[in-house]
Amino acid sequence: MVLAFGSCKKKETPIIPPNETDVELDVKVLASGFSHPWEIAWGPDNHLWLTERGGKISQVDPVSGTKKLIFTIPDVRSIGEGGLLGMALHPAFSSSPHVFVVYNYDKAGNYTEKVVRYTYNGTTLTSPVTIIDNIAGGNIHNGSRLAISPDLKLYITTGDAGNGPLAQNVNSVNGKVLRLNLDGSIPADNPTAGNAMWTWGHRNAQGLVFANGRLYSSEHGPNADDEINIITKGRNYGWPNVEGKCNSGGELPFCGTNNVMEPIMTWTPTIAPSGMEYYNND
Repeated sequence: MVLAFGSCKKKETPIIPPNETDVELDVKVLASGFSHPWEIAWGPDNHLWLTERGGKISQVDPVSGTKKLIFTIPDVRSIGEGGLLGMALHPAFSSSPHVFVVYNYDKAGNYTEKVVRYTYNGTTLTSPVTIIDNIAGGNIHNGSRLAISPDLKLYITTGDAGNGPLAQNVNSVNGKVLRLNLDGSIPADNPTAGNAMWTWGHRNAQGLVFANGRLYSSEHGPNADDEINIITKGRNYGWPNVEGKCNSGGELPFCGTNNVMEPIMTWTPTIAPSGMEYYNND
Protein backbone atom coordinates (compact mmCIF):
# COMPACT_ATOMS: atom_id res chain seq x y z
CA MET A 1 0.00 0.00 0.00
CA VAL A 2 1.39 3.39 -1.01
CA LEU A 3 -0.22 6.46 0.50
CA ALA A 4 0.11 10.05 -0.65
CA PHE A 5 -0.72 12.62 1.98
CA GLY A 6 -1.57 16.30 2.17
CA SER A 7 -3.29 18.73 4.50
CA CYS A 8 -6.67 17.52 5.72
CA LYS A 9 -7.90 20.52 7.65
CA LYS A 10 -11.36 21.62 6.59
CA LYS A 11 -11.80 24.79 4.51
CA GLU A 12 -8.21 24.57 3.30
CA THR A 13 -6.71 23.15 0.12
CA PRO A 14 -8.23 19.69 -0.37
CA ILE A 15 -5.94 16.77 0.30
CA ILE A 16 -4.61 14.57 -2.46
CA PRO A 17 -6.48 11.28 -2.07
CA PRO A 18 -4.17 8.43 -1.05
CA ASN A 19 -3.41 5.87 -3.72
CA GLU A 20 -3.68 2.17 -2.95
CA THR A 21 -1.43 -0.01 -5.10
CA ASP A 22 -0.46 -3.64 -5.18
CA VAL A 23 2.98 -4.37 -3.72
CA GLU A 24 4.80 -7.62 -4.39
CA LEU A 25 6.33 -9.00 -1.21
CA ASP A 26 8.55 -11.95 -0.41
CA VAL A 27 7.28 -13.69 2.71
CA LYS A 28 9.23 -16.14 4.84
CA VAL A 29 8.92 -17.45 8.38
CA LEU A 30 11.72 -15.96 10.48
CA ALA A 31 10.61 -17.20 13.91
CA SER A 32 7.59 -19.06 15.23
CA GLY A 33 6.07 -20.39 18.42
CA PHE A 34 4.75 -17.08 19.74
CA SER A 35 1.40 -16.77 21.50
CA HIS A 36 -0.56 -13.75 20.25
CA PRO A 37 2.40 -11.54 19.25
CA TRP A 38 1.30 -7.90 19.16
CA GLU A 39 4.13 -5.38 18.83
CA ILE A 40 7.25 -5.69 16.70
CA ALA A 41 9.96 -3.04 16.78
CA TRP A 42 13.46 -2.73 15.37
CA GLY A 43 15.87 -2.40 18.28
CA PRO A 44 19.14 -0.46 18.50
CA ASP A 45 20.90 -3.81 18.93
CA ASN A 46 19.85 -4.73 15.36
CA HIS A 47 17.36 -7.24 16.72
CA LEU A 48 13.60 -7.33 16.53
CA TRP A 49 11.79 -6.76 19.81
CA LEU A 50 8.35 -8.34 20.22
CA THR A 51 5.55 -8.37 22.75
CA GLU A 52 3.04 -11.15 23.33
CA ARG A 53 -0.34 -10.47 24.88
CA GLY A 54 0.37 -12.88 27.72
CA GLY A 55 3.20 -10.64 28.99
CA LYS A 56 6.40 -11.81 27.29
CA ILE A 57 8.98 -9.51 25.68
CA SER A 58 11.47 -11.20 23.35
CA GLN A 59 14.30 -10.42 20.96
CA VAL A 60 14.65 -12.09 17.57
CA ASP A 61 17.82 -12.21 15.50
CA PRO A 62 16.72 -10.98 12.04
CA VAL A 63 19.31 -13.19 10.31
CA SER A 64 19.06 -16.52 12.12
CA GLY A 65 15.58 -16.20 13.58
CA THR A 66 16.89 -17.15 17.01
CA LYS A 67 14.59 -15.81 19.70
CA LYS A 68 15.47 -14.89 23.26
CA LEU A 69 13.03 -14.19 26.07
CA ILE A 70 14.01 -10.91 27.73
CA PHE A 71 11.33 -10.48 30.35
CA THR A 72 7.82 -11.49 31.40
CA ILE A 73 5.74 -8.74 32.97
CA PRO A 74 4.24 -10.31 36.09
CA ASP A 75 0.95 -8.42 36.46
CA VAL A 76 -0.30 -8.57 32.86
CA ARG A 77 -3.87 -9.83 32.56
CA SER A 78 -4.92 -10.89 29.08
CA ILE A 79 -8.68 -10.86 28.48
CA GLY A 80 -10.20 -10.72 25.00
CA GLU A 81 -8.11 -8.23 23.02
CA GLY A 82 -6.28 -7.01 26.13
CA GLY A 83 -2.94 -7.89 27.69
CA LEU A 84 0.58 -6.72 26.90
CA LEU A 85 0.23 -4.67 23.73
CA GLY A 86 2.33 -1.71 22.53
CA MET A 87 6.03 -1.06 23.05
CA ALA A 88 8.46 1.72 22.16
CA LEU A 89 12.21 1.99 22.70
CA HIS A 90 13.95 5.25 23.57
CA PRO A 91 15.57 6.69 20.41
CA ALA A 92 18.85 7.28 22.30
CA PHE A 93 18.87 3.73 23.64
CA SER A 94 22.63 3.48 24.25
CA SER A 95 22.52 6.33 26.78
CA SER A 96 18.87 5.98 27.84
CA PRO A 97 18.06 2.24 27.62
CA HIS A 98 14.36 2.68 28.34
CA VAL A 99 11.59 0.41 27.08
CA PHE A 100 8.02 1.73 27.26
CA VAL A 101 5.15 -0.77 27.30
CA VAL A 102 1.39 -0.52 27.64
CA TYR A 103 -0.66 -3.34 29.10
CA ASN A 104 -3.83 -4.34 30.93
CA TYR A 105 -3.90 -5.55 34.51
CA ASP A 106 -6.28 -6.03 37.42
CA LYS A 107 -6.48 -3.00 39.70
CA ALA A 108 -8.72 -3.65 42.70
CA GLY A 109 -11.05 -5.73 40.54
CA ASN A 110 -11.11 -3.27 37.63
CA TYR A 111 -9.62 -4.16 34.26
CA THR A 112 -7.20 -1.27 33.79
CA GLU A 113 -4.52 -0.18 31.37
CA LYS A 114 -1.24 1.56 32.13
CA VAL A 115 2.03 2.57 30.52
CA VAL A 116 5.23 1.52 32.27
CA ARG A 117 8.85 2.38 31.55
CA TYR A 118 11.51 -0.28 32.13
CA THR A 119 15.30 -0.04 31.96
CA TYR A 120 17.21 -2.61 29.90
CA ASN A 121 20.45 -3.72 31.57
CA GLY A 122 21.73 -5.73 28.62
CA THR A 123 20.06 -8.92 29.79
CA THR A 124 16.60 -8.18 31.13
CA LEU A 125 14.25 -5.35 32.09
CA THR A 126 14.41 -3.73 35.52
CA SER A 127 13.27 -0.67 37.49
CA PRO A 128 9.64 -0.28 36.38
CA VAL A 129 8.25 3.26 36.52
CA THR A 130 4.56 3.93 35.90
CA ILE A 131 4.15 6.68 33.30
CA ILE A 132 0.34 6.83 33.25
CA ASP A 133 -2.29 4.66 34.94
CA ASN A 134 -6.05 4.41 35.37
CA ILE A 135 -6.93 4.03 31.70
CA ALA A 136 -10.14 2.01 31.50
CA GLY A 137 -9.51 -1.35 29.84
CA GLY A 138 -11.89 -3.71 28.11
CA ASN A 139 -12.02 -7.01 26.29
CA ILE A 140 -12.23 -4.86 23.13
CA HIS A 141 -10.96 -1.45 21.99
CA ASN A 142 -7.81 -0.92 24.06
CA GLY A 143 -5.87 1.08 21.45
CA SER A 144 -2.38 0.79 22.95
CA ARG A 145 0.04 1.85 20.24
CA LEU A 146 3.05 3.88 21.41
CA ALA A 147 5.29 6.23 19.43
CA ILE A 148 8.10 8.56 20.48
CA SER A 149 8.40 11.76 18.47
CA PRO A 150 11.65 13.34 17.26
CA ASP A 151 11.30 15.91 20.07
CA LEU A 152 11.04 13.07 22.61
CA LYS A 153 7.36 13.14 23.48
CA LEU A 154 5.47 9.90 24.10
CA TYR A 155 2.24 9.45 22.13
CA ILE A 156 -0.26 6.82 23.28
CA THR A 157 -3.43 5.66 21.56
CA THR A 158 -6.27 4.65 23.86
CA GLY A 159 -9.47 2.94 22.78
CA ASP A 160 -12.98 3.61 24.03
CA ALA A 161 -12.95 0.24 25.89
CA GLY A 162 -16.31 -0.54 24.32
CA ASN A 163 -17.89 2.61 25.79
CA GLY A 164 -18.19 5.00 22.84
CA PRO A 165 -19.19 8.19 24.73
CA LEU A 166 -15.83 8.19 26.55
CA ALA A 167 -14.22 9.27 23.28
CA GLN A 168 -16.06 12.62 23.40
CA ASN A 169 -15.49 13.13 27.14
CA VAL A 170 -12.45 15.40 27.38
CA ASN A 171 -12.08 14.50 31.07
CA SER A 172 -11.57 10.81 30.19
CA VAL A 173 -8.28 9.45 28.87
CA ASN A 174 -10.13 6.85 26.77
CA GLY A 175 -10.74 7.24 23.05
CA LYS A 176 -7.81 9.61 22.76
CA VAL A 177 -4.30 10.12 21.52
CA LEU A 178 -2.35 11.15 24.62
CA ARG A 179 0.92 13.09 24.69
CA LEU A 180 3.35 12.98 27.61
CA ASN A 181 6.93 13.75 28.42
CA LEU A 182 9.04 10.63 28.77
CA ASP A 183 8.93 10.92 32.57
CA GLY A 184 5.13 10.89 32.54
CA SER A 185 4.63 14.60 33.14
CA ILE A 186 2.28 16.59 30.91
CA PRO A 187 3.93 18.92 28.38
CA ALA A 188 3.22 22.60 28.87
CA ASP A 189 2.15 22.97 25.22
CA ASN A 190 -0.58 20.32 25.27
CA PRO A 191 -3.97 21.66 24.10
CA THR A 192 -5.32 21.88 27.66
CA ALA A 193 -3.09 22.66 30.63
CA GLY A 194 -2.65 19.67 32.90
CA ASN A 195 -4.40 17.30 30.48
CA ALA A 196 -2.59 14.49 28.63
CA MET A 197 -5.12 14.62 25.77
CA TRP A 198 -3.66 15.54 22.37
CA THR A 199 -6.68 14.55 20.24
CA TRP A 200 -10.03 12.94 20.98
CA GLY A 201 -12.95 11.22 19.32
CA HIS A 202 -11.17 7.92 18.58
CA ARG A 203 -12.74 4.46 18.58
CA ASN A 204 -9.74 2.15 18.54
CA ALA A 205 -6.59 3.52 16.90
CA GLN A 206 -3.92 0.83 16.64
CA GLY A 207 -1.51 2.25 14.09
CA LEU A 208 0.78 5.19 14.90
CA VAL A 209 3.82 6.39 12.99
CA PHE A 210 5.80 9.58 12.40
CA ALA A 211 6.75 10.38 8.81
CA ASN A 212 7.67 13.57 6.98
CA GLY A 213 6.99 15.73 10.02
CA ARG A 214 3.48 14.37 10.58
CA LEU A 215 1.90 11.82 12.89
CA TYR A 216 -0.33 9.28 11.13
CA SER A 217 -2.71 6.78 12.69
CA SER A 218 -4.90 3.92 11.53
CA GLU A 219 -8.18 3.28 13.29
CA HIS A 220 -10.70 0.46 13.32
CA GLY A 221 -14.22 1.30 12.23
CA PRO A 222 -17.27 -0.66 13.42
CA ASN A 223 -18.67 -2.42 10.34
CA ALA A 224 -17.48 0.23 7.90
CA ASP A 225 -15.12 3.18 7.67
CA ASP A 226 -11.73 2.03 8.87
CA GLU A 227 -9.61 5.17 8.81
CA ILE A 228 -6.20 6.66 8.20
CA ASN A 229 -5.83 9.99 10.00
CA ILE A 230 -3.29 12.74 10.34
CA ILE A 231 -3.13 13.40 14.08
CA THR A 232 -3.30 17.14 14.64
CA LYS A 233 -3.06 18.94 17.97
CA GLY A 234 -6.35 19.64 19.68
CA ARG A 235 -8.65 18.15 17.05
CA ASN A 236 -11.79 16.06 17.44
CA TYR A 237 -12.00 12.96 15.21
CA GLY A 238 -15.71 12.45 15.71
CA TRP A 239 -16.32 9.03 17.23
CA PRO A 240 -18.96 7.89 18.22
CA ASN A 241 -20.96 10.63 16.47
CA VAL A 242 -19.04 10.27 13.20
CA GLU A 243 -17.78 7.18 11.38
CA GLY A 244 -15.27 7.90 8.64
CA LYS A 245 -16.02 11.03 6.62
CA CYS A 246 -18.62 13.63 7.52
CA ASN A 247 -21.04 12.44 4.86
CA SER A 248 -24.42 11.70 6.42
CA GLY A 249 -27.26 13.89 7.55
CA GLY A 250 -26.71 12.97 11.16
CA GLU A 251 -22.96 13.57 11.02
CA LEU A 252 -22.78 16.89 9.18
CA PRO A 253 -24.20 19.12 11.95
CA PHE A 254 -21.91 17.52 14.56
CA CYS A 255 -18.90 17.92 12.28
CA GLY A 256 -19.62 21.59 11.71
CA THR A 257 -20.21 22.39 15.35
CA ASN A 258 -17.19 20.45 16.62
CA ASN A 259 -14.67 21.14 13.83
CA VAL A 260 -14.23 17.42 13.26
CA MET A 261 -11.03 16.31 11.53
CA GLU A 262 -11.88 13.91 8.71
CA PRO A 263 -9.73 10.90 7.78
CA ILE A 264 -7.61 11.06 4.66
CA MET A 265 -8.70 7.54 3.72
CA THR A 266 -11.45 5.11 4.70
CA TRP A 267 -12.30 1.50 3.88
CA THR A 268 -15.74 -0.05 3.50
CA PRO A 269 -16.04 -2.94 4.05
CA THR A 270 -13.49 -2.87 6.83
CA ILE A 271 -9.98 -4.30 6.48
CA ALA A 272 -9.10 -4.06 10.23
CA PRO A 273 -5.85 -2.03 9.99
CA SER A 274 -4.09 -3.08 13.18
CA GLY A 275 -0.76 -1.35 12.61
CA MET A 276 1.18 0.83 10.21
CA GLU A 277 4.75 1.68 9.28
CA TYR A 278 6.45 4.18 6.99
CA TYR A 279 8.64 2.77 4.21
CA ASN A 280 10.59 5.11 1.95
CA ASN A 281 12.76 2.82 -0.13
CA ASP A 282 12.43 0.91 -3.40
